Amino acid sequence: MTHDSGRTVDVTDAAGTIRDWVSSPVWATPCEDLDRFLALDGEPWGEGRWVLTNGPDVGPFKERLAAAHPIDEPAELPEIVEGGPVGWAVEGRAVSGTWRRRRTGWDGYVDWSAFCFTPEYRCAVAATVVEVDQAEWRTLEIATTGPFVLWLNGEVVLRGTTVSYMEPEVHRVRVRLPSRTSTIHVATWQVAFRECRHIVRLRVLGLPVRVVLPSPGADETAARLAGAVLETIASRSWAVEGTEGTLEAPPGVALRIRVSEGPWQHVVADDEGRVRYGLGEAEEMVDEGGDTERSAGASMLTSGESVVEVGVDDPRCPRTVALRVAVLPPGSRETAVGGPEQWRREVLAQVTGELAEEGIPRETGVASVLARHALDPATRVTADDVASALHRVVTRGDCADFEAVALVTAWRLVPAAQWDPGVRESVEEALTGLKYWITQPGLDAMCYFTENHQLVWHTAEYLVGSAFPDVAFAVDGRSGREHAAEGLVRAARWIERKLSGGFSEFDSNAYLAIDSYALVSLVELGEDEDLRAAATTLLDKILLTLTANSWRGIHGAAHGRSYVHTLRSSRYEETSPILRLIAGVGTLNDAVLPVTALALARRYEIPDVVRRIVSDPPPVWYGRQVYRGALAFERDLLARPYRSDVRVWRTPDVMLSSVQDYRAGLPGLQEHVWGATLGREAQVFVTHPANADTGSSARPNGWVGHRVLPRVHQERNALIHLQRFVDSDPARYTHLWLPLAQFDEHRVDGDWLLARRGDGYVAVATDGGLAPVTRGDVAFQEWRSASRGAAWVATVGSRAEDGSFDAWVERVLAGGLTWGAAGVDGPAVVWERSGEPDLALTFDGPFLVDGRPAGFVDGRPERDPHLDNPAVRLEFGQDEAIAAWGGATLRLPVGAAIAAADRAAERGAAVAGAALAGAGVAPAGGGPDGR
Repeated sequence: MTHDSGRTVDVTDAAGTIRDWVSSPVWATPCEDLDRFLALDGEPWGEGRWVLTNGPDVGPFKERLAAAHPIDEPAELPEIVEGGPVGWAVEGRAVSGTWRRRRTGWDGYVDWSAFCFTPEYRCAVAATVVEVDQAEWRTLEIATTGPFVLWLNGEVVLRGTTVSYMEPEVHRVRVRLPSRTSTIHVATWQVAFRECRHIVRLRVLGLPVRVVLPSPGADETAARLAGAVLETIASRSWAVEGTEGTLEAPPGVALRIRVSEGPWQHVVADDEGRVRYGLGEAEEMVDEGGDTERSAGASMLTSGESVVEVGVDDPRCPRTVALRVAVLPPGSRETAVGGPEQWRREVLAQVTGELAEEGIPRETGVASVLARHALDPATRVTADDVASALHRVVTRGDCADFEAVALVTAWRLVPAAQWDPGVRESVEEALTGLKYWITQPGLDAMCYFTENHQLVWHTAEYLVGSAFPDVAFAVDGRSGREHAAEGLVRAARWIERKLSGGFSEFDSNAYLAIDSYALVSLVELGEDEDLRAAATTLLDKILLTLTANSWRGIHGAAHGRSYVHTLRSSRYEETSPILRLIAGVGTLNDAVLPVTALALARRYEIPDVVRRIVSDPPPVWYGRQVYRGALAFERDLLARPYRSDVRVWRTPDVMLSSVQDYRAGLPGLQEHVWGATLGREAQVFVTHPANADTGSSARPNGWVGHRVLPRVHQERNALIHLQRFVDSDPARYTHLWLPLAQFDEHRVDGDWLLARRGDGYVAVATDGGLAPVTRGDVAFQEWRSASRGAAWVATVGSRAEDGSFDAWVERVLAGGLTWGAAGVDGPAVVWERSGEPDLALTFDGPFLVDGRPAGFVDGRPERDPHLDNPAVRLEFGQDEAIAAWGGATLRLPVGAAIAAADRAAERGAAVAGAALAGAGVAPAGGGPDGR
C-alpha cells in the first residue's frame, strides 16, 4: 500500500501570485488570411499594412485579428495532471500535447514568448489547481499581453480581448472559491510579428491559497522537502568553458540533471556541496513555436544558452528548476597573435568550418560558400549552401534583407559555371520576387524600420536591381533598373544622414556589424562611384569609432541596442569577429556575414589607423562621441530628434563607458547605459529589471534595457547612476551584474563592492551596500541592495595608474558618500573623492564636478563635438578631419562624402522618377525620406 498523495503542494507568493502550473505547448498556425484585413497594395500608411511592423500602434490591428480568430471554448476542459494529455481546438483543427510542469520566474509569468520570423497565430493553455479550507470570495487578477479566456471549475468567469506589445494588460474578476479544490484553466492567444511576448500571470488577491498540482507518483511531503533543496541550487557562472558544468547543492543530496532535453544524469553532491555534470554537445535553447530555422544573417537572435534542468533524484519529487548556462565559443583572444593576413585566414577558416573539430561536417550557408570560394576559386555552389538563405527570402521572413545581400554577392562573385544545376535559377527567382520596402505590395512582418534594416534593405534593392536590370520584379512589375534606382536614392540618403549626425542605435554591439556589412557590400559591388565614396567614408568612420570604443576585442561602450548574452560575454557580440579581422583580438563566433564581407573586400581597405588604435593602446584614453539626428515616421515609425553622448575611459587594464543623461526617466527598450569592462565575461553593469525574462522577445527584460531609464553622468574614470522608480514597477529595485567567478579577488566594505581582475580594478557602491544573490543561475553574479539601489556610483582603476589593489581600495574608501540631499525629492549623491574631483548629482539638477556644472563653456551650455578622442576631433558640420594614431593617419572627408551621397541620390531619382516619388521619396532629397 502506498501513501503517496499524488500531488505537490505550494502556496501563492506574498503578492498572491500563482507560481506553479502545468502548461501546453504553443500551437501555431501561419497567418494566411491577412489579405482579409489589409490591402496588398496601395498606400501603406494610415490603416495600411505598416501595422505589420509590430510597432507601437499594432495593438488595434491585432485585436481585429483576434476577433476573427477567437479562442476555442470547449464544453469539456482537459484534465489537469502533470505529464497527462492536453487537447484543444485551434483554427477548427484538433491539436494535442502534454501538460508540462512550470515554475514561473519572480514576475509570475507563464511564458511562451518567441521570435517568429514569419507571422503566425499562437494559442497556448495553462492550468492549475487551488485549494482553500473555507469557502471565500476572492479576486482573481490576470495579466496578459493578448486575448484570454479564464475558467474556474469548468465555468468561464472572465474574457479579455486587448492586445499589448510588451507591458501586459491587467483584468480582474470577483469569484467564490468553494472549500476543497478548484480547477483553473487559462487559454491565451497571440499573433506574432517577429518578437512576440506571449505571457500570462494569475494572482489570487487576499489571503494565500494552496496550489496543488496532480502528479502521478508524487508525494507532497517528499516534494516539499525536495522543493526546499531546489531553492538552494546555485550556478556560479553563466559562462562555461569546456564540456563540464558545476553546481552547488546541499551535501549528499541525490540529483537528476539534464541539458537541453537530453538524457538524465544522476549525481550526488559531494561533501563540499559540489555537483559536476556533463554538458556534452549542449544545444542552444530554442524558442517555442515560430520558424526555428536559423541563418547566419540572423545570428543576433542566438544566445548560446542551454537549459540545465535539475531535480531531486526521487520519483516522488517531480518539480525541477531550470538554470541557464552558456558554453562559450572557442577561438577568442584579448591580445593579438600574428598579422592582418593571418587574421583574415583565421576568419575565413572559421566561416568555412575548417577550424571545427574532427567529425563535424563542413559548414553550409552563403557566408561559408563565399569564404570557400575566396580560399579555393574552383568552389561550387550547391543547393545546401543556399537553402537557409532561400528559405528566409522565399518565405519573406524577418532578416531576409541580410540574406538577399549575401545571395546577390555570391551571384556576382562565383562564376555561373560553378553553380550546381538549377541553384542559380532558384536564387534569381527568389531575389527578383522579393519585396524590398514597405511601400511595395505584399503582406509580411519583415522589419524595415530599425536603423540597420533600413540600410540593408536599400543595399539589397540597389544591388539586386543592378544585377537584373531588365527583369520585371514580381513584387510590382517594375524593372530591376527602376528598383536599383530606388535603392540607390534611399541608401544614399541614409548614408548622408549618418555621416552628418551618427546613429540612433549608437554603438550597438549587434547592429553596428550589420551597418558595416551593408556598407562594404555597396563599396565592393556598387556601380555608382559617388555612392561608393560616401559608403567608404562612413565605413571608415564606423571602424574608427568601433576600435576607439572597444577594449581588447570587447566592444565595451554604452550601446543603443544590445542583448543579454552579449553583455554577459563579449564572445557573442556581432562586432567581435570584425575586431578579430581588424586587429587579431575578439572572438570568431556565428555572426559570419558581416566579417565575411569585410574579409573578402578588395576595393575597401581597412585603414591602418584603426588597427593601430587597437594594437598600440595609450596609458589612458578618454573619448567622447555625440550622435544627433532626427527620426522620421515613414522610415522610423517615430518622429522626434535623437541624441546620445557616449564617454569612454580606458587603460590597458580596464574600461568604463556610459551614455550621458540618455532619455532619463522615460521607458527603456534595449539600451546598455553604462558598464565597466575587465574581461570577456568580466563586464559590470546595473539595470532596472522590467521582468524575469532574459530572451530577445522581452524588450526591456531582466538584464538588458531598463523599465525606466536612469540618469547617468561620467567624469573620466567615475560615474553616478540615479534611478527614478514609478508606482507600476514590477521590480522596484535595480540590480548589479558582477560575476565573482570572473575576478581574482573582491572586497565588500560598507556601501562598497570592490573587485580586481588582473591589473584592472572596479568599485561600485550604493546606499546600504550590496549582497550577492546566492541561488539560481545568477548566484554570486547578481547583487542587490537592501535600499533598492536608487543611487549608484562606480569607478575603475589599474595597477599602472593607481598602484596596488590594496592602495587603490584604501583611496576609494577614504572618500565620502552622501546618499540624498537636503530639499531634494528623489535620488541624489554627493561623492567626495580622495585625490580626484568631487562629483554630485540629483535627478533633476546639474551634474557637478568640484561644485561646477558640467557641460558649460564660458558660462553657457557647450556646443557638442561629434567625435573627440586622442585620435580625432570632428565637429558637427566640419568638412574634414584627420585621424592619427601610432604613426598612421586617416582622412575623413565628411563634407565631400555628403556631397557625393547627394549627387548619387539625385542621379537615382532621375531614373526612378514618378515611381520613386510615389514611394514616398522626394527626387531631390527632402520629403518623407529626405535628409
